[in-house]
Amino acid sequence: MKIGMMTRWNVPCGVAAHAEPVGRAWVQMGHELKVLAPVEWDAHLTQEDEPYVVRCYRLNSGRREKEGFFFDATPFLEDSFDVFVVQNPELMPMPELLQIYPIIREKAKTVMVVHEGGPPKDPNFYKFRWDAIICFDDRYRKFLSPLFPGERIEIVPYPCHPLSKGDKYEARLRLNLPQDRKIVFNYGLGVFRHLHLLPTMERLSSRYPIHFLTLTDVEDWFELFAGLESRYSFLETRRGPVSVQELYTYLHASDALVIHKDTAAAVVVSSTAYLCLGSGCPILAHDTNFFETLGGEVIKYRSLEEMTQRLEDIFEGRENVGRTLEIAEKYVSENSGGEIGRRFIELFESIRAGAEVKIPALDLGVGLPVNVLETTGVPLPEGPSPVELVSP
Repeated sequence: MKIGMMTRWNVPCGVAAHAEPVGRAWVQMGHELKVLAPVEWDAHLTQEDEPYVVRCYRLNSGRREKEGFFFDATPFLEDSFDVFVVQNPELMPMPELLQIYPIIREKAKTVMVVHEGGPPKDPNFYKFRWDAIICFDDRYRKFLSPLFPGERIEIVPYPCHPLSKGDKYEARLRLNLPQDRKIVFNYGLGVFRHLHLLPTMERLSSRYPIHFLTLTDVEDWFELFAGLESRYSFLETRRGPVSVQELYTYLHASDALVIHKDTAAAVVVSSTAYLCLGSGCPILAHDTNFFETLGGEVIKYRSLEEMTQRLEDIFEGRENVGRTLEIAEKYVSENSGGEIGRRFIELFESIRAGAEVKIPALDLGVGLPVNVLETTGVPLPEGPSPVELVSP
């Protein structure tokens, strides 16, 4: 099968964390993949692009008027895809894509993967007619159902990185990390959210030899944490980005990965959790809607006191931590990139074999103002469109 996928790729974000394991699984299955990726505005690549990746446009991201914005239609049109997939279309240059979309649909079945956390305000979002709409769980289906034909909405869980355990001693040796410390790992674009944890870590360090390791490719956050190293002797800050393989070495070296995110107004998932579940490193997660679809796979806390207790459980190797790791391993085996990739292929085969259902998308007209949606029955969220742009 020849698959074209328009998506972010090889960058530290939730969209890429979904697209990469699924897309690479398709390649391993023998399918022909062409990734149509953006030239990123700011994000650093985590690794060199594969031969099947073509960077041929800029993301919308509110920067359409900025110098350097472009859209090259040639890579979209020079191949005849069997299936054309768009990940997180709200971020994409939708007006330009709409111009060539009828040509793509002449030969390809089209599939949208929804990362949007609620109904977007941009009317262009509703002008595409999709053969299938993929979302991650029932929370997404709930807000999508009034907007699109229900029979086209499919739930396919967010993919996990395949199970890949490692040796803690060897990982620490490779990364030049101390062997005699309890390493709490703080990773990603949102490491600033963990700043308020430092006083709690300091108190805990009176009982355990804590090493709070922060890894980020955001220069502001690097400088913020690096500037605190003289105040908190247990703190170490390193620059990213790193490849997924390197990230897993850090996870193998760590005693716990902490992810602290406050509840969001939008429907969200933590792509960091799905990316890291397969490492064998316990994930200590703030109990918010980022983790409401995960149960025993992660260790949740609701207060700093409870976080301290859960870290003690991890450091002492208590039974509840072992159970969590067993549940996480089972979840990863059932929802790995390979398994989710196969579910996508089964869906592609189904829509290619099925008869076309003549149900048009909402015809809102090009360039109509956002408030036109109010007359179509499309519910609009308050404030900016709720999209989690960055999860890691």
